[in-house]
Amino acid sequence: MAEKLVNILSDKFRRKDELSKQLQIVKVLDLYKLELSKLHPLDREIRPLSLKNGVLTVKAPSSVAAHQLRLHEAEWLAKINHNLGGTIVKRVSYRF
Repeated sequence: MAEKLVNILSDKFRRKDELSKQLQIVKVLDLYKLELSKLHPLDREIRPLSLKNGVLTVKAPSSVAAHQLRLHEAEWLAKINHNLGGTIVKRVSYRF
């Protein structure tokens, strides 16, 4: 019987090799985009750039936009980490 893709990817996320790290980064970026779209559905200038050593780097068009994002940061981090089953993202750094 064919295994579901979600099961294969879930098993892959549990491993500690380079591919699983890259998959986890992609999942974090996608989850952040999803949460961001709920607050800023039309803002294409705000986007996650990278995840390294637990720090999610996000591009914002201005310091004002970055401040607005910081207001929701704790909530987003909790949702992202909950979806990933652990504390993957420890903090967010904003660039503008």
